[in-house]
Amino acid sequence: MSMDLDAPCCGHGAADAPASRCLDDATKGDGGVAPEQRLGWPLLRRAHAAAAASAAPVQTPGGKNHEPRKQSVVHWVMSLPRRSAPSESAEPHAGAGLESELKAMLGGSGARCRWFRYEELYDSTNHFSAENLIGNGGNSRVYRGSLACGRQVAIKLCKASAEASKDFLREVDIITKLQHHRIVPLIGVCVEGRNLISVYRYLPRGSLEDNLHGERSKPALSWENRYKAALGIAEALSYLHSGSPRPVIHRDVKSSNILLAEEFEPQLSDFGLAIWAPTNPTSVTHSDVVGTFGYLAPEYFMYGKVTDRVDVYALGVVLLELLSGRKSISSDGSSPKGQESLVMWATPVLSSGNICDLLDPRLDVKHDEVEVRRMASAASLCLRRSARLRPPISQILSILRGESAASIADQGATEPDCVDDEAYPAANVRSHLGLALLDVEDSESISSTEHSSGLSPLEEYLRERWSRSSSFD
Repeated sequence: MSMDLDAPCCGHGAADAPASRCLDDATKGDGGVAPEQRLGWPLLRRAHAAAAASAAPVQTPGGKNHEPRKQSVVHWVMSLPRRSAPSESAEPHAGAGLESELKAMLGGSGARCRWFRYEELYDSTNHFSAENLIGNGGNSRVYRGSLACGRQVAIKLCKASAEASKDFLREVDIITKLQHHRIVPLIGVCVEGRNLISVYRYLPRGSLEDNLHGERSKPALSWENRYKAALGIAEALSYLHSGSPRPVIHRDVKSSNILLAEEFEPQLSDFGLAIWAPTNPTSVTHSDVVGTFGYLAPEYFMYGKVTDRVDVYALGVVLLELLSGRKSISSDGSSPKGQESLVMWATPVLSSGNICDLLDPRLDVKHDEVEVRRMASAASLCLRRSARLRPPISQILSILRGESAASIADQGATEPDCVDDEAYPAANVRSHLGLALLDVEDSESISSTEHSSGLSPLEEYLRERWSRSSSFD
């Protein structure tokens, strides 16, 4: 099983973290600051601003001109060096303060959230042995454990730091207030020494990502189980957005965070990036963008604007994965040039109505054509570039359940799916994912003040994000 339950906790070195997630410092509004200092300053405009600043070859200290170098941003991100663990001495102890704060926070949740002793969890994983390691991220590791009562659990271990403790508290605060059969429940926690540990239900079928994109020698995931996953995660998001005591925005909906139980019943996991939704209808602007390439909504990716519609967009990408069997971003050269982005490849197909062209060729002939059209219609609505034209998750769930005609998706098309003037320059009408797949000239993205580093502003920004990221993939 591959667990994807990594919270953004810093300090535990892990070798397999890609450039997919990072921590954020959330604030509201942009306060009228200069554009280049604006919260969530978009990557696309960073690259274009740098292009205006320098278009000439760069002269290196050796006197040679540095010729422009083409590189896909996605390929550059994937080629970043792996991080090493911080020194042991740099990490503080979790301390009694965090433990007391956790206990005060849990309050009435104590009956549902158990306090574990470190020794008990240490023994349950055979001393956190490699054979029990089922997930490995930038700052955490997840182990399969067997409690004394025989119950199988997933144990997430990360090391304490000031930021890690804050994130740990936020995740526990949110997850313990949620009760839904489509959300992986938190069983317990342990705070001892330098260890921040959370214990979750273990799901034996692994992640949806593993089942869709794993070993090709295995039978393809059946249509029945794909549709079950679509319905289940839509139900989970409907609960988060409007059914829970306080609305929650997950911010990291993706196939690797959807876990499957024995009968392929889906559950949404990993609330490490989740936030409480704003109480007013306006968006919250975050100074850094977190999440996973390929699933980020345009307004969030470019300007850091967060509403529950960022989860709706990400669900649309997952629906495309279920339909096509393709990854959200193909960075391994398996897709033709220009088709690396699942959204960019699928959008014209959805617009043409040729839904059969979307389908995974490995699917058996038993798939339900009505369900296929429902899912395609729901995906098309979820992926509208303009956040205000995306429906609430309740409407998507209604379409998937067949309670509303699939053609209802076309009703939202009466208003052109143009880019909102308040969020985008009028010229930037292409999907935000195009940025990650464009060939970027180094000479067009390095300003005169940054030549010494050899990195473009775009690369500098992404490197900073990646250095703080923590995700299992």
